[in-house]
Amino acid sequence: MSRPAPGSDITVTLACNNRCAFCPRSTLRHVSLDSPADLASRLDTLRSRSDRVVLTGGEVTLLPEAPDLVALCRRRGFRQVGLITNGRRLSDRRLAQRLVEAGLTEVCVTVYDLRPEVHDALTGVPGSLAETLAGLDNLLALARTRGSPSIRVATVACTANLDGLQATIAALSGRGVYRFLVADAILGPGHDEPAARPDLRRVAERVATDPRVPPRAVVWRGFPPCTWGDSSPVRGELHHIETADADPGRLGAYLSAFRGHFVQPEPCDSCALNEACPGVQRLALERFGVGDLVPLPAGRPGERTTSELADFDTWRDPGRLAVTPTLACQMRCVYCGVQLGGAHASPEVLDRSVDLLLTSRRDRLELQFFGGEPLLRWREVERTMDRATGLAEERGKQIRYTLTTNGLLLTPDVLERAADHELRVLFSIDGDPRQMAAQRPLVSVNPDAYRTVEANLAHLVRSGVPYFANLVARPEDVGGLAARVRYLADLGVETLQICYATGPEWPPPAVRAFCEALRECAAFAEQLSGDGRRLRIQNLTSGAEPTLLSNDLLVDVDGTLYGDAALFAERALPGLRDAYRMGSVFELTRFDGLRRSRERNLAILRETYPEGSEVRERVEQHLELGRAVQHTVDGLSRRRTTRPTGRRPAKDRNPLRRRFVDASLREQVHWMERRPDVFRLPLLALQNPCVHDCLFCKQKELEVTDTADVEAWLSGNQALGCERLGLVGNEPLAHPDIDRIVRAAGEHGFSRIEALTSAVPLTADGAIERWIGAGVRGFAIPLFAAEPEIHDGIVGASGSFHGTLDVLARLRDLGANLHVHANVLRQNLAHLDELERRVVGDLGIPLSLIPVRPKRANLPYRDLVPRYREMVDHLHVRSLVAFPRCVAAEIQGDETPDAARISDLLKVYVLDQPFLKPPKCRRCGWRSRCTGTFAAYLALYGDGELRPRGGGE
Repeated sequence: MSRPAPGSDITVTLACNNRCAFCPRSTLRHVSLDSPADLASRLDTLRSRSDRVVLTGGEVTLLPEAPDLVALCRRRGFRQVGLITNGRRLSDRRLAQRLVEAGLTEVCVTVYDLRPEVHDALTGVPGSLAETLAGLDNLLALARTRGSPSIRVATVACTANLDGLQATIAALSGRGVYRFLVADAILGPGHDEPAARPDLRRVAERVATDPRVPPRAVVWRGFPPCTWGDSSPVRGELHHIETADADPGRLGAYLSAFRGHFVQPEPCDSCALNEACPGVQRLALERFGVGDLVPLPAGRPGERTTSELADFDTWRDPGRLAVTPTLACQMRCVYCGVQLGGAHASPEVLDRSVDLLLTSRRDRLELQFFGGEPLLRWREVERTMDRATGLAEERGKQIRYTLTTNGLLLTPDVLERAADHELRVLFSIDGDPRQMAAQRPLVSVNPDAYRTVEANLAHLVRSGVPYFANLVARPEDVGGLAARVRYLADLGVETLQICYATGPEWPPPAVRAFCEALRECAAFAEQLSGDGRRLRIQNLTSGAEPTLLSNDLLVDVDGTLYGDAALFAERALPGLRDAYRMGSVFELTRFDGLRRSRERNLAILRETYPEGSEVRERVEQHLELGRAVQHTVDGLSRRRTTRPTGRRPAKDRNPLRRRFVDASLREQVHWMERRPDVFRLPLLALQNPCVHDCLFCKQKELEVTDTADVEAWLSGNQALGCERLGLVGNEPLAHPDIDRIVRAAGEHGFSRIEALTSAVPLTADGAIERWIGAGVRGFAIPLFAAEPEIHDGIVGASGSFHGTLDVLARLRDLGANLHVHANVLRQNLAHLDELERRVVGDLGIPLSLIPVRPKRANLPYRDLVPRYREMVDHLHVRSLVAFPRCVAAEIQGDETPDAARISDLLKVYVLDQPFLKPPKCRRCGWRSRCTGTFAAYLALYGDGELRPRGGGE
């Protein structure tokens, strides 16, 4: 049987003689024919683009006119007529023969298991297996004698039959079936026991290698591709929505109901198939979590690996939920897409929204109050914050709040009370009173209203409460945008977000004018900076494009959760509520994983609004608008990052320092749960003076980490039970209380300790044996060259080379877990080949050669970092880690280094660097697996030596 053509299935009837627990009948009601008599008109629509049709149900063979329906399909010109059936009625050989004689060319028969007790339990009908197999045998006999129909067996994989799937497929292969489809059962109230992904993978791989089963005979449909991994013999395919054209409204309802079963949790954000895959079924996610979901890398053969959204910055899930205390508002902004009114959210809706948000595993969360005007319900907002803050503290979490307001009611009293919470204000203001009257007219006449807004803005600026002003531009008024920005700067605004109106048409001239206005505003902000004033334009760094595909989550006043565009663009995109609906906060039990990708949102928009429709054209126009804005922002950002720095030293930037390294032990464990491929052990950062003074670093006077604080941090392991612990810092083993710290770590359950160390503290007599006896079993040690004078010159310590080699040899003989690393520098570039030979070849220790990062150092960055071209010309190593993939590939081939080569301690060090990927790398096929480079490197040498795979420019 050939792979089904898209849009070939017609649901003729919902009547069925089985009662399968996972039957999607309630979903199919949206697209089923009202009666078999309506088949002819549906066939005419389908025939214009296909010569294949598949009749499905329910159970079509229950209809007395089933053979006539097949004949009708042939008369309409369809060369291929298929039937999906449970096969029971085909146990009547005469009916099977009549269907084939009427023109049936292919049949898919559903068999769940060859054990009657399993199959019949799943169908809900005793004796159903015997009838199904009799019907299958009749079809096979007809196929042998007539050459038609082609036959495929379909089944589902679930907990009840998983242990028998291999035997079932092998036995049916021996019976004469050579094509199989194993589907992921849609979970719901009638069937809510998902099979575990490792069990599915094990069974599927056994089936794929079973000699009794024809090669490539089995397709596993609808399972997330990460179920099988990147090099599995399993033939997997994504869900295919094969429903033939129906009424657009009914088809949209069907697609929405189907999509509602799936969510894309955080690991899906970086998967190469993010755009195509709907994600994981909600109930499966609730049952098993995200622990074994591993994003697939780009470059999978036969799969789509690039996205038309690749030009945009990657979005991450911020752990944010917006709620709508009220739809009432004193203004009727001309660009507002919300359907305003007088409805308010009940306290129960707001409380349940908070409860849902707090189910997240994240420790830092955000609750945003949207509207309407939330300050019309200020007491309810304040009550909600009080309750949420208390619950969060009980669970060891933090919640920050964002209040969206038109400013009319943001009085000093409100600001004073808001200071009790971690509150940020989004203050909507479009310019001077004249501009406000044009864009934000009042419901009731109030001549002082706009001056009140400005007065309240002044209170906000002086209050110290975090805020940003939000200004909206329309196509017809972009010419005055820069003047409006200057006006707000004169009012004291220091942080500004410039938005474009979502909904109206944006013809190309208006798009160009808006982008030019953004450039003018950025230049004005730079001018202010030169004058000692401050104006930060958030658009240049927020990465929020394209806004129409926003994947934020918003709760309406009735408790329904939507993708937020369903409300903020409701007037421009009618009908989006149904497509973006995710459920009620009174029904949902898990926050993590609800957020959809923007790729999925784009697919939903295109499914909802047919090509050629007015709304679809507006969607595509806004996508191009977002692309133009992103290109403009990229240009402005590039100009800022490549501006010469003169003699000012580079600042240390550590993206993970606060978020991971300085976090509590419990917070680090949560990070490890989210990224088990990277974060494999918690890190204890000990601060104290270093024993070396390296060229690429600089000795600093540091306050020694307080031992009491360390012991309090370690005590958190009593409830967590971690066994591994990493010691990091300038030189953790030189901390004055290190013996006491290591002893405390063992008392709190850490049985295996690993240290990032210069090796100097290990050179003392008996030190190695003492540390290993105390439980320190792993060491990550730098060695910068195979020649003493080069290594010692880099670290600024005579004798360091020989001492380090001696320590490495002794640790190796004692069975310690060892890793060696070195920064690639101008000073050691010509000596790294020999270093790799000595460390890897002679000592048998893994080596990682890593880039030097820009920071405050004894030598300027330009005197330390070699050009990539110099590396390609001089190096013949295979130990490069965290360099641009295109550069590393020229030196050591396309294969990525073995993950075991780099110490887990050093992995975090590498991640804790301010890497970036310049615009030319946006379409590179290696992008998702490449760290990128540094802005300081690009400022020195440009991006000419970066060669994106597949063009990329």
